[in-house]
Amino acid sequence: ETFNPLIDVDIIWVNDYTSRAAMRRTRNMTLSFANNQLTEVLSNEYTVGMGYRFTHMDLIVKTKNSQRAYSNDLNLRVDFSYRKNKTVLRKLVENDDQITGGQSTFSIETTADYQLSDRFQLRVFFDKVLNDPFISQSYKTSTTNFGLSFRFTLTQ
Repeated sequence: ETFNPLIDVDIIWVNDYTSRAAMRRTRNMTLSFANNQLTEVLSNEYTVGMGYRFTHMDLIVKTKNSQRAYSNDLNLRVDFSYRKNKTVLRKLVENDDQITGGQSTFSIETTADYQLSDRFQLRVFFDKVLNDPFISQSYKTSTTNFGLSFRFTLTQ
């Protein structure tokens, strides 16, 4: 079963604020007749985000041509996400359930997009992911990504 997204609300307000909320769920079940076990993989994810668009930000890159077909907008966005993955091994004969894997994940994703021209876009991003495992054989981990990317569009 996959509900991706189960609920997804993305709102752009009149005053250039953006809001986002999403909920995703998946479940995968595997039955093994060799050892009478049912393996169930569950995943729930909740995301909340917000952003703001600064319109006509000609202060960063000045252009001489005022008759342009694009707008120098600066889009800022931050998303907070919580995901819970769990693998449960169910022994049908013994009527025993055991968590064999899984983790809870909290992530923060931030982006800043700036349109330099009608074909060139600059993006600055920062992502932080914190993993907390459910079983004692795994360790807590954290991952940080940050960077700068340039996008050049060939289509008109």
